[in-house]
Amino acid sequence: MLLLAFDTSTRQSSIALCSDDTVFYEYTWNTGGNHSVELLENMQRLLTACGRSFQELDGIAVATGPGSFNGARVAVATAKALAFSLQKPLIGVGTLDLLAFQQQQWRGVICAVLEAGRTELYSACFRAAWVQDEQGNLIPQLERISDYFLLPVDELGQRVQELLAENEVLAPALFCGEIKSATRQRLYAQLQEKAVFLPALRTTRHASALAALALPRLLAGKIEDPLTLEPFYMRRPSITKSTRKRPLLGGLEVAESEQQQRDTQQTEREEGALRH
Repeated sequence: MLLLAFDTSTRQSSIALCSDDTVFYEYTWNTGGNHSVELLENMQRLLTACGRSFQELDGIAVATGPGSFNGARVAVATAKALAFSLQKPLIGVGTLDLLAFQQQQWRGVICAVLEAGRTELYSACFRAAWVQDEQGNLIPQLERISDYFLLPVDELGQRVQELLAENEVLAPALFCGEIKSATRQRLYAQLQEKAVFLPALRTTRHASALAALALPRLLAGKIEDPLTLEPFYMRRPSITKSTRKRPLLGGLEVAESEQQQRDTQQTEREEGALRH
């Protein structure tokens, strides 16, 4: 099975070409806000380097978010277009699931986190286990034990405390993801010995891990409909009409109140925060 996997959920992006047991090519980079420009360019570079074509693919895997609104939208739209035009199976994987899957060696609760802006966090909690198949191979199993959360920092800390108590977990919760230093400090102040944090570089998302998570779903026939798959935003962006595009009256711009200007500036700041 030849699988093309890619993730542009945040400024950190990754793309990989993998089979069941081989990573042929993987490229992980900081794309800033250039998701739409760089993704297809790097796909073509990847396939050229491997001497492959889009027609040779057996499936396409994409990280669906949450994260940057633009990043998730570009990834899912690209995946849908490829799957539809090439008539290839499509597998969508949540970005928080991917973060947790990469920490599957941890035996306690894994809390995957991404900054959402507006002092809130995208998060979900998981537990990992290993199952042995008939050939003696260990197969990782990832179980989500919470809802997907969009919460302020302190409220997330409270939810994690409740999950640890409900599941009678003695080990601390492992926090992983793109977490700001101030957020880490607030969570640790609240949870103390019930929380540990991975260094930022250890939580870098890799498309090869996305492929490993998607391949069993592909083999089991658990695929997406490219016409209906949508990015997992968890909330919609605030949209304010641009004052620069308002019509003119008698050659003069329509007067705008100071309050409207403040509202527009606030919305633009909030949307900028969501793009990390």
